[in-house]
Amino acid sequence: MTLSEFADLGSVVGIFLVALGLYFSVRQFKLNRTMQYMEYLSKPEIVKIRAAVDEWLESSTEDNVRTGMLETDCKLHSQVRVFVSFCNQVSTAYRFGTIYKDMAFHIWHPFIPNYWEKLKFYIIWRSAQGYEVGGDFEKFAKDISQHYSRRNHIIRRGKR
Repeated sequence: MTLSEFADLGSVVGIFLVALGLYFSVRQFKLNRTMQYMEYLSKPEIVKIRAAVDEWLESSTEDNVRTGMLETDCKLHSQVRVFVSFCNQVSTAYRFGTIYKDMAFHIWHPFIPNYWEKLKFYIIWRSAQGYEVGGDFEKFAKDISQHYSRRNHIIRRGKR
């Protein structure tokens, strides 16, 4: 083996190691980012906001009544916007691939699909006011639901 061939081999090995390091760095970034979103949802102030949103959602089955409450209660509306914003942020991170997909599906099922269904009327209401909200939220919710629908179908057929 000549010195030139040895140098070429060293370059190939070096490129491989750099690519491998980059792969693991990106993977670690995505895992950390996914965990940060989960930790954020566990913060006491966010737990209070989620409780307020849940209470508001359960206060009536009529969408007009619930949106009317938001028009008269600025604090409640602010809490709902913070909560929906969080759901949108996680969903946008999923869209752009900055969170780890498999882990995100596991962590956010059934949370994201359930809240998408519960908050769909609110998203429509805000969209009618000219705000762009919920596109990524809807996609993430549907992708999670489809993933678990396919998975449950396979398990029921005995192919786990």
